[in-house]
Order: sequence, then structure tokens, then C-alpha cells
Amino acid sequence: MPKQKVINRPGYDALWMWFGLSRASFLTIPRVLMHEMSDKWQGKMAKLLDEYYETYKNLPDVGSRVSVVKRGKFIKIPEWMLNYRHPDYKTIKQLKG
Repeated sequence: MPKQKVINRPGYDALWMWFGLSRASFLTIPRVLMHEMSDKWQGKMAKLLDEYYETYKNLPDVGSRVSVVKRGKFIKIPEWMLNYRHPDYKTIKQLKG
């Protein structure tokens, strides 16, 4: 039996495990919550997004829509998630651990 090659990809493995057993094809993060992260975090995120788009220069011209589900049923996106210009700080504070 041939010896299997061991592949060392800790970053890949960490990202894969982050999704867990879900079958999610996308990661969506509310803008309002990203802007409540530290300035340093926001700068790193912006650089990662720049790197992503620099790597995939020929992405298809398709849009996407976000659906929100609660207990298996589609619901309207809560206003606090949409209103990044005027954050609901009370709700955001409750989300922080």
C-alpha cells in the first residue's frame, strides 16, 4: 500500500472547521457589526478583501441577496442589521459577549 502524502495546511483546515458541519456556500457579515470592530480589525479586513479581489480579477457579474432565517422560516432582515449609518448601539451592545 502506498504511503499517503501528509498535507500541512493549517489555514485551510482552520477556515474549513470554522464553517463546521454547515453546508454554507457563503459567509455574510453585517456591515453594521464590522464597523463596530476595532479600527485595526477593520483595516485588516479591508486588506483581506482587497487581496481577495486582486486574486479573482475575473469574477462573474452576478449579484447576491441575503436571506434571513429564524427557526427555519424566512423573516424580514431586522432594521438594526441594515442601518449601518445610524447603528442601534443598544442592540449591538447586547450582542457582545
